Amino acid sequence: MREFEATEAGRQVEGERSSPPAVHHSSAAQRPHAELLEFISTVPLTAFDEAQFNRLALKIFAHQIRENAVYRKYCEQIAPAALAPRHWLEIPAVTTSAFKQVPLVCFPTEQAAFIFHTSGTTQARSGKHYFRTLEYYRTAALRSFQFLGPTAEHFPHSSLGCMFTAIREEWGARGSAAFMTPAGLDLAGLRRAIVRAQQERVPIFLLGTAFALLEALEAFVAEDFEPKLPPHSRILDTGGYKGRTRELPRQEFQQMLSAAFGVPPECLLNEYGMTELSSQFYASRLPGVPLQDHNPNVKFMPPWVRVLAVGPENLQPLPPGETGLLRIFDLANIDSVMAIQTEDVGRAWQDRIELEGRASAAELRGCSLLTERIE
Repeated sequence: MREFEATEAGRQVEGERSSPPAVHHSSAAQRPHAELLEFISTVPLTAFDEAQFNRLALKIFAHQIRENAVYRKYCEQIAPAALAPRHWLEIPAVTTSAFKQVPLVCFPTEQAAFIFHTSGTTQARSGKHYFRTLEYYRTAALRSFQFLGPTAEHFPHSSLGCMFTAIREEWGARGSAAFMTPAGLDLAGLRRAIVRAQQERVPIFLLGTAFALLEALEAFVAEDFEPKLPPHSRILDTGGYKGRTRELPRQEFQQMLSAAFGVPPECLLNEYGMTELSSQFYASRLPGVPLQDHNPNVKFMPPWVRVLAVGPENLQPLPPGETGLLRIFDLANIDSVMAIQTEDVGRAWQDRIELEGRASAAELRGCSLLTERIE
């Protein structure tokens, strides 16, 4: 049964509900779950303590190779030393395509409370990310969303089109709603919500995929409806700037949003994430926000995440600021695999990344070799 729908980095995610999870057999002393939850819940969003991150990353890795048989076998194939890294940089990563091949979990799959699916259109098999609980995912999502500054007291109406159920439950006032239905985008409902906000002069926070926002914009233009949002409103998109018949550069897309919805450029926000992760990255130019950059391709990560750029051929680490394939270490992936090798090209620093696009097939030789090891 479809529990909810969500979108990360322009890809559709479906959550499947299964039987309630049973108690895991690891002892409380072995499991780093409580410590991770405390860390995510309390760490200042601008505090990137390497020693603290490294200690917790190694502890989570030990839990994962102990409980995740597939991942342990994979690490053994790489090298015996892969089972005993001395630093988080040495933790073996699995490719995003590996999630299409085998379950990467630290518990029996039948105990999964939720399963997130990718919905790539180029392959018949979708990737699956199993969750024993959404507690860490939800906590990470709510904390990292604070990159965008105050929400509840300034934006009592949140119109949500996709994965932001937790955010709406946390900060949305009465009347907040999701306008994505099994039949598609509820344009009539979204239009009524905008008209109500216009009449009441209440700012709203509109969140959705670039596809959904573009669909709404085009429909409103065809209806000769001006969806001007009240002052201080914001729009957050989750990426994916392809039109139906042409590529749509981000700058052009944002200009269209700004003109149609009457939202200034600094209030157009962006999120980057993927099904295989439990955490998100945000771009923000809002005044007063501690982490911000005027480059729209720069995204900030929370302190429980690190990113490394690696060479596409040999997957060896590159110095900070050099362009390569992005390898993400997400501690919130505690019950799957924390180290994920993506196919995204960009640059990485301690607290941020700059996305440059997707790697071509010719650039993915290293990733292909990694995936072969886990099949």
